[in-house]
Order: sequence, then C-alpha cells, then structure tokens
Amino acid sequence: MKMTLHSNNYSYLRPVRDFFFAPTLQNNSADQGGRLDFIDGLRGLTMLMVVYWHVLVMSMDVTTYTAMTLQLFRMPLFFFVSGFFAYSFNFDSIKLRKRLNNRWHRQFLPTFLIFILFTLFEVGYTGSFENGGEYLGSLFTALHTNGLSEFKSGYWFTFVLVEVFCVFALINYLLYRLRVSQRKQGVIYLIIAAACAILEWIYSETVTEKSPVAVRNLCEIMSLTHLVKYQVFFYLGVAVRTFDRELWKLLSRRISGIIMIAVTVVVFCLTPRFRVPLGWFYGAATTGILFSITLFFYLRRFFSGKSFLGQIMKFVGKNTLPIYLFHYFIIRIIRDIDLSGLESIIRLGAWAEIPIVLGISSLIILIVLGVDALLKIKPRIHRLIFAC
Repeated sequence: MKMTLHSNNYSYLRPVRDFFFAPTLQNNSADQGGRLDFIDGLRGLTMLMVVYWHVLVMSMDVTTYTAMTLQLFRMPLFFFVSGFFAYSFNFDSIKLRKRLNNRWHRQFLPTFLIFILFTLFEVGYTGSFENGGEYLGSLFTALHTNGLSEFKSGYWFTFVLVEVFCVFALINYLLYRLRVSQRKQGVIYLIIAAACAILEWIYSETVTEKSPVAVRNLCEIMSLTHLVKYQVFFYLGVAVRTFDRELWKLLSRRISGIIMIAVTVVVFCLTPRFRVPLGWFYGAATTGILFSITLFFYLRRFFSGKSFLGQIMKFVGKNTLPIYLFHYFIIRIIRDIDLSGLESIIRLGAWAEIPIVLGISSLIILIVLGVDALLKIKPRIHRLIFAC
C-alpha cells in the first residue's frame, strides 16, 4: 500500500505560496520527490474518522449529527485515495501480475486471516461453552454467517477494495495495450465513474428484499451493495490522477480554495444527514473529497516539516491496514463496557462529543500501533500476517 510519486512531475509547485505557511519553508515532498506527505496525512485523518465512527455507532450505539456528517465522505475519501495511487500509465503485463500478486498477498490474505482471528475472538469472548465441541460448532456457525454477510464483521472494506482493484487493473492494462493516451484514459475513467453511479442507482432499484434468494445471497457474499456504492470514487480518484498536474496547478490558486470551501459549505448545509438521497450523497461525497484534498494541499508543508502532530498523522496514514484490521477487537470490547455516563455527555452536543470520542479513537489507534510494533519484533509473525 505504498504511495510513491517522483519529483520530476511536481517541480512546478516550488514557487507556489501556501495559504498557511511562509513560502520559505522547505522539504515539501510534492516538490522534491518521494511520498506525498500531505496525502499520507490525509489518509491518517481519514483512518481516525473511521475509528471515530466505529466508537460512536458500533461501541456506544450513539448516532450523532457529527457522525452522520463524517459518514457522507469518509469511506468515499478512502476509495478515492486508493484509486489515485492505483493508477499507472505504463501498466504492462509485468506490472499487472505484480500488482495483482501484491493485492492478494498484502491485502486479501491478511484481511482473511484477521477476519478468522476476529471470529475466533468474538465467539470465545461472548460465548459460554461446556466443551470444545460447542465452541467449534458456534465458531463454524459464526464463520459461515459472517462470511456470507454483506458487512463481514466490518472487514468488507478491504475485501471490496481488492474486488475493485482487480477489475480496474485489467482495464488499466487493456488501455495501455491499446496505446490510449493518458488524457484519453482520464476521460474514459470519468465515464466509468459516471457509469458506476448509474449502476448504483439501477442496483438500488433492482435488488431488494423481494429479489430471489440466490441473487440476494450472491450480493451478500460479494458485498455488492458496498462495491457498487463506493467504486465510483475509486475511478474518480484514478481519473483525477491522470490530470494531477492540472489539479495541483488549479489548487495553487487561492481563489480555487475559497470557491471549494464555499461550495462544500453550501452542499453540506443542504444535504440531509439521515436517509440521504443517492444524488445528494454523491454530491456531498465528491465535494467533501475535493475539499479535503484542497485543505491538505495547502497544509502540505505542515506534513513535510518536523511538526510532531504532522509526523503522527503521516505515520497513521502509512499504517492504515493494520489499524483497520486490528481496531475491531478493541471496538468489540468497548461495546460491553458501561459508558452510559459518557454517552449522556456526548449527547449534549458536538462540543462535548468531539473531544471525548476523538480521545478514545486516538487511544485505540495508539494501542493498535503498539500491537503492530510488538509483532514486528517477531518478523516471521508479522510476515505471516501481512506478507511483508
């Protein structure tokens, strides 16, 4: 899941003045090569939003206005960034095999393994068994139920991301073999993103509770509800990547940031938080993504410098997979802790909710990163899980 861009594509950013920092600051990776530090920081914030949502909704069973606002764009943003860094113009057969192999070993297999371990943990944690036979019976039942469900105990995201990438990789390879120019590829991916949005509307209208059981079971196994909903943003990220030079130049103009902030405020004020119509969801998600990219682009020197907070957010952004896979164990434990006092305070408003839930979420991420660091002490165990 590494994201690498080279300096020769971004040399024109050097003279750009930031909104928030003096232009004399140096070491901006977008200028000088290597990883895009501000995108790592954005991934870190997005991961924090994911944990934030799970703490509120899955652990405390509390749904707030803030949580539903995050719900409009947190997962679309993850898919967008994944698509942005998945694209490559020189996508030959060697790169195709390498990328597919990488997704299989470093994303699908770790998710599959942790999914099984989480089911083992959850069955043992919540059940009471007189013998091993009862435990194994409950375990197989849970594996079957969760494995065939749309949600997959929360691990649907990485499973769906592998599905989306496999289809995308074949398209990327075919376009390269057909010698389609990068700009034309960008237009094609925009068309694909639009087609995926239409497919989501067709899917939502066609697949219902009245559909045949076989159809509904297939949709559940493949997590198609999530796939058709979020693949739009993956292809949107791919399309934006093909025009990234133009994007950075556009964002370098202060008026672009002002307009983006204004549009985002208007769209989010008009978008309902509950039972969001599909069109409003896509509009809010898209503007939320563009706003996030714009904000972090202007803050890029914050993440390229020596700021402690910036370094922490980048580190989180570089370790999203272990955080995503392991944090569900802690979320499940918190669910059984009596937090009624905190829940009452949280319901008072965002001023009380945000610092409390943000603190809990940050602590969970810190614990998970600690566990990941301990696993790295035993490289064989870490390689067994993450194939790296």
